[in-house]
Amino acid sequence: MAAPHQQHVAVASEPADVVGDEKQTLEASVVNNEDLAPSESAVGTKSEVPKTSDGGIILIPQPSSDPCDPLNWSNSKKATIVATLFLAMFVGFSAPFCGQLNIQQQAALYGKTVVQITYFNSAASAGLATGGYFWWPLSHKFGRSSVIFWTLFGQLAAQIWAPLMTKPDQYAPYLVSRYFSAFFGVTVGVLGPRYLVDMYFLHQRGRAFTVLHLALNFGASAGPTFAGFVAANNYWPVEYWWSVGLTGFAIIIVFLFLEETSYDRTTEGAVNRTKPDSWINDRVETFFPGSKVTPPTTWAHTLKLSITPFKIGIAPVLLIIAGFDTISFGFYVALNALTPVWLQLPARAGGIYGFNVTQNAAFTFIHWIGFIVGLVYGHYFSDRIPLWLAKRNKGVWKPEYRLHALWPTNFILMPLGLGLVGCAMQYRLHWFVMALAQFFVTIGSLVSIPVTVNYICECFRTHTTEATLVLNSMRLFLGLSINFYINDWIAAVGVGWVYGMQAFFSIVAYMFLVALMIWGHKIREITPFRTSESEEGQHVLAKGPEDHGF
Repeated sequence: MAAPHQQHVAVASEPADVVGDEKQTLEASVVNNEDLAPSESAVGTKSEVPKTSDGGIILIPQPSSDPCDPLNWSNSKKATIVATLFLAMFVGFSAPFCGQLNIQQQAALYGKTVVQITYFNSAASAGLATGGYFWWPLSHKFGRSSVIFWTLFGQLAAQIWAPLMTKPDQYAPYLVSRYFSAFFGVTVGVLGPRYLVDMYFLHQRGRAFTVLHLALNFGASAGPTFAGFVAANNYWPVEYWWSVGLTGFAIIIVFLFLEETSYDRTTEGAVNRTKPDSWINDRVETFFPGSKVTPPTTWAHTLKLSITPFKIGIAPVLLIIAGFDTISFGFYVALNALTPVWLQLPARAGGIYGFNVTQNAAFTFIHWIGFIVGLVYGHYFSDRIPLWLAKRNKGVWKPEYRLHALWPTNFILMPLGLGLVGCAMQYRLHWFVMALAQFFVTIGSLVSIPVTVNYICECFRTHTTEATLVLNSMRLFLGLSINFYINDWIAAVGVGWVYGMQAFFSIVAYMFLVALMIWGHKIREITPFRTSESEEGQHVLAKGPEDHGF
């Protein structure tokens, strides 16, 4: 039996951090990969015929012959890991926003206005924007899975902290608890995409990214929904205790099922960890200090790695995507943060709807419907649309093909939704108009995040985590700040035009994507990293374009 720390040599075809090789090095048949067509992999010699899926799609990257290669893992094992990451991300993004609906009680306790109470959304957004810069370098030292596991304990402590802040002078500590809940909770949002890139082929990633990032939007919405029903007829601190239990449950699930997906595929032969036969030894190696699942590194090198995201942050392609995400996702975050204010504002104070907490919680189910529609759309079109475009390009791939999936959701539905919010507020329309508007905005937000994150990961193949980290931070800036100036904005132009302007801004933001669709290759070349890190130019279709239907 191999010692727990023993490593083995696996002949493979790629650098350690690259999951996509432009030389298309071909290996022996994959072990236990259900997506392979045996007849295809058996034809010709290894240097002549690439391995393909049953549908004739070339597998990018080409998997090695090692069963420990995450690309060769069974679909059930991959799905288990994605489900575990989904739960951890759901907890990470739902916990910071638990108190979003019961704002009247908190305003009375702390002697603040309801808008000032919503500042906790900004504190949470600040935690989401900054946490990754701390956790990403540590993942190189201790492994991604270990960092995810231990940060859940930090979030558990923050969730216990918040409901204990029940004195009038504890408003500031309450906001700080929301910051740290998000600071610890953002970990999967930053580290999770790399798991998907490690386990899934190019033509599968769109669906995988859609499923994982559903947890982000769903968590930010479902957290307030659950908390609203729990605390509807109770004092507000009770709304936090259900998330304490869920966080504890997530810790157990992560310990039981999450695995490290790092795999070295260097051309000279890679040294990879051999899992011990004992399950408990494997868990200890994965989650406890000792660097058994990552190459040994020094603290000096870890500190040096922390600079990399700032280098990537100046890349024009990332700045353009971040500009789009900042506006589209930022307006969604702002809408979520402020909608409880608009819905619960009493008629005597100029409100329109006068919802109570229970009614507000029920209203948030419209987001759930939007998530379902967005998930279905992403599942069926996030991969099919770029593959169809590749078919028209004689089977040659371009990362920008990913962005075309956003035309119906972000060029049409999101601006329409924001405009309807403005109309509902300006002309005091029925709450159903507000619900329809939020339905459209939710779909646009849910679809845009996995598509843009996937695109950036494909642009920076050797630095996917760093690029994701920067994108995650930048897209939160608008949602973080809007609560502080929304009243002045409304006073200047009126609430209808506030959201009307947001609708026009979202259309302008989409023009950023159109620029990438047209000049993406040239823009990607103006980066501190090589354009060849992307998968542009690779053939994704094994046969002639006329033989594929999408």
